[in-house]
Amino acid sequence: MRGDVRGARASSERGARLCQKLQRGAQGQARAPVDTMTKSRLFRLWLALGSAFMLLLIIAYWDNMRPAHFHLHTALSRPHALKPLPSPNSAPGDVFTSSLEIWESFIRERQGPLLSKRVEQPSLPASSKPVLGNLEESVRGYDWSSHAAQQSADPDARQAERRSVLRGFCANDSFVFPTKERSFDDIPNYELNHLIVDDRHGVIYCYVPKVACTNWKRVMIVLSQSLSDQGTPYRDPLDIPREYVHNSSTHLTFNKFWRRYGKFSRHLMKIKLKKYTKFLFVRDPFVRLISAFRSKFELENEEFYQKFAVPMLKRYSNHTSLPASVSEAFSAGLRLSFATFIQYLLDPHTEQLAPFNEHWRQVHRLCHPCQIDYDFVGKLETLDQDAAQLLRLLKVDKLLQFPPSYRNRTASSWEEGWFAKIPLAWRQQLYKLYEADFVLFGYPKPENLLRD
Repeated sequence: MRGDVRGARASSERGARLCQKLQRGAQGQARAPVDTMTKSRLFRLWLALGSAFMLLLIIAYWDNMRPAHFHLHTALSRPHALKPLPSPNSAPGDVFTSSLEIWESFIRERQGPLLSKRVEQPSLPASSKPVLGNLEESVRGYDWSSHAAQQSADPDARQAERRSVLRGFCANDSFVFPTKERSFDDIPNYELNHLIVDDRHGVIYCYVPKVACTNWKRVMIVLSQSLSDQGTPYRDPLDIPREYVHNSSTHLTFNKFWRRYGKFSRHLMKIKLKKYTKFLFVRDPFVRLISAFRSKFELENEEFYQKFAVPMLKRYSNHTSLPASVSEAFSAGLRLSFATFIQYLLDPHTEQLAPFNEHWRQVHRLCHPCQIDYDFVGKLETLDQDAAQLLRLLKVDKLLQFPPSYRNRTASSWEEGWFAKIPLAWRQQLYKLYEADFVLFGYPKPENLLRD
């Protein structure tokens, strides 16, 4: 009897242990999917963190990376080899692609489809050389005849001197002017709209109105292939219609980077500024002012008449009732005088309303030469020779020629006549207004205009 009881107890205990084992097995099976899900989430988390870490490494060390296939340079003594522009029948793989372009594509993909593509330019009808009337040709100073560039014993030495003067005064603490001390990061985005970028050849051009900028913009369009005629990129700069040359949508400029790259835009600008060849062309500041006045107020320009001439005539010439259009004003013999234009520039009230128009804004405010280390500084006074030298340095002289240049006119022959009726005090104030451009770009102080 007792044996039967002990057997029953043992059997009961074995059953209880079996039940416990079954319960633990069931709990383990329930936990298994949870453990699998947890491991999967942890894996995805570490993958995301690893990707972010690698992205930060790329951003942090990109400036120091020098891959062999990065076809860019920083010194004029080591220009990069440029491939010829692809023919219309070239395969996509024939087009030059740099590491920077791959990096840009990587960023654009992560910014969404709306920013992933550059806006394509519409096909435009072909155009021949501009047909100008005698007055317009005289005012604009075009010369379509071919002529040899002025020769210099050592253009490389002259270029080195220009860059040395510019860098020297930017580093000189005793020479000060507004905005000189700010960093590149301090420059507002809207002030970077004159820096045109060609990613195909690694070139950045800061255009200065009234310094052959129309033709340099044409060159940049041909190099970057940003405009086409019936699907074929332009190859001759003079075939590009003037109205499209100055269309802001034609060019990729630094101020458009924020819309394309977002928070990465400034860093990409700095990469391009370090790797690309940067150039600008300048001109005697007073002669540039005269040229701007002539082209915008001696020709019938409706936009400049309404926006600038009418307010100037009302404010400084006491005109209360003015013709509705520029053609009516010219027919009535009513034109803005150069003296009134100078008075407008010197009036402190002018820039309280809005910054100077780009045609008479100082070059250092357009191109920021103390924040951007330009590789090449050309001058309109030596345009033919400088243009030929620059195209050789960029190794694109076999692909295109710079369009025929402006006629050579000496600064003194312009200035003395135009400033003869401007009061001495105004001339002295005007020099102070443009002094930084005179000094930075090596133009002599016009002493003959600044003393009795």
